Amino acid sequence: MAMRDSPKDALTSLGMNDLEAEVYLFLLPSEPMTAYRIGQSIGRPTANVYKAVESLARRGAVVVEDGEQRTVRAVAPDDLARQLERDFRASLDRAKSALAELPPPPVDERVYRVESAARVFERAFEMLKGARRYAIVDAFPAALARVRPALEAAVRRGAEVFVEAYAPFDLPGAHVAVFPDGERSIEAWGSEQLNVVTDGKELVAALLTKDLAEVRQAIWTNSLYLACLEHAGRLSEHTLVAMTAALAQGKKDEALRILADHPFFLRGDVPGQKLLAERLTPRAPPKGRRSKKPSA
Repeated sequence: MAMRDSPKDALTSLGMNDLEAEVYLFLLPSEPMTAYRIGQSIGRPTANVYKAVESLARRGAVVVEDGEQRTVRAVAPDDLARQLERDFRASLDRAKSALAELPPPPVDERVYRVESAARVFERAFEMLKGARRYAIVDAFPAALARVRPALEAAVRRGAEVFVEAYAPFDLPGAHVAVFPDGERSIEAWGSEQLNVVTDGKELVAALLTKDLAEVRQAIWTNSLYLACLEHAGRLSEHTLVAMTAALAQGKKDEALRILADHPFFLRGDVPGQKLLAERLTPRAPPKGRRSKKPSA
């Protein structure tokens, strides 16, 4: 069971220093009093308490009487929380505006090792959350169950979701293909696999222990070329598995229909492929400028 923060720790985590938190917590159940009396009561130097009160007043944590005595009263915790939330949102909006003016980060399409199972699932959930056109998943049962909520959300957003499963799996609105004799595959690997590619832009491929607690091997990349290759490969295997299942049931016509409906790149709008094509297309020189002819 997670331990709860003390009130003082909670306040310092919100940006107050130790003395400010101490003054606020002292005032909260007390009658209004001067900064001098506060300092005497908590045994802190008066000058430091005056500074703490000024800071707390700027934060909206205390109010100071406008008179000769200048007594100080703590604001109720709910009112303080609302004020801090407003201040945080205002600061966040200013930060967004300032950061939006910076140049974009350089393209980084390296392949990274993922060392923890928690990070594998965090990455998979973030990818599925961001999928707008395609989400393709090849996973053993336990890993598939873990990412199911994200797949359901992708279906609701209107993304085309393709799932290659190794045990019966039902996901309304998704294209599900169940690998024939999947139990043998699971037994042969002795692990849990989770392979996810979204929009032809990003992929994670992971082999995990059966309890999903540790990584045996895992990588992540947003290389457009590799993600497009994985997109095509995963969809091809999905189609092959669906055809095999149909043929096993004697449904030859169904198998041919599945093949005819296979979503090749030319039939689908794959965001990663479009970005890759734009990146590889030479830019035309600006109008009015002619390229120099080579000298004879």
